Amino acid sequence: MARHIISVILFFFLTICQLQPVSAQDNQTSFARYMLEWREKSQIAEDYLRKGEDELKKGQKYRACINNKYASKYGVEAYEALIKAQQYDEADKELVNIEDNLEYWKRLNRCNTANSLFY
Repeated sequence: MARHIISVILFFFLTICQLQPVSAQDNQTSFARYMLEWREKSQIAEDYLRKGEDELKKGQKYRACINNKYASKYGVEAYEALIKAQQYDEADKELVNIEDNLEYWKRLNRCNTANSLFY
């Protein structure tokens, strides 16, 4: 009976020890994937934001608004990916204002109100 209990404990111990590196590798892969998504989508968002600024300088408020909406979409997706990435890597907590930045990108989507297009 004691041999059986020791065998079961040893089996669980070996199983847990083998699963931990796989879990750590999955976390690292997920972290890298979300960081790549953040980098790509934030670059797209910045490009749309620049296009919107150019359109606004030309007096094209409607086109600027459309570009801001696209910038908002990709900016929100980028920061959501960054939030997910930080759930996998607790060591990197430099970006403490993530929620503020996320709110900024969400506000860009609100450009199509009557006051913002026709002032």
